[in-house]
Amino acid sequence: MKKVVAYVTQTCPHCKTTKDFLRSHHIPFEEKDVNANPEALKEFNMLKLTGVPAFLVGEELLVGFNGDKLLSMLDFTVEPCPKCGVHYKIPKGKGKIRVTCKSCGTQFEKMTG
Repeated sequence: MKKVVAYVTQTCPHCKTTKDFLRSHHIPFEEKDVNANPEALKEFNMLKLTGVPAFLVGEELLVGFNGDKLLSMLDFTVEPCPKCGVHYKIPKGKGKIRVTCKSCGTQFEKMTG
C-alpha cells in the first residue's frame, strides 16, 4: 500500500483543511512540518516542491489540496465494517474481496474497481 506523506506548516489554513480531510477519510499519513523540522524542509527542497500542502503518495507528488486527485492517487480505499465501524484499508483493482473484521468477526464483501 502506498505511503502518504503530507508536507505542511502550522500556519497554513489549507494544510489544516488537508489534514482534516485525510482524517475524515481515515487515511493514514505522515505529517512533516517544513517550518518546524529541518529534515522535512530538506526533503521538501530535494523534491523541488513549491508550496504547502504538498503530498508524496508512493512515488507521486501533488502540490496543493485536491481531495479527488489525492483519493485517486491511492491504491486503496478505507471502508468501515458495517457492524462495528472499524475502518480497513481495501486494495483497489482486486475485484470482489471478502473482509473479516478483526474486531467483531463480521464478514463483508467489497467491489474494488
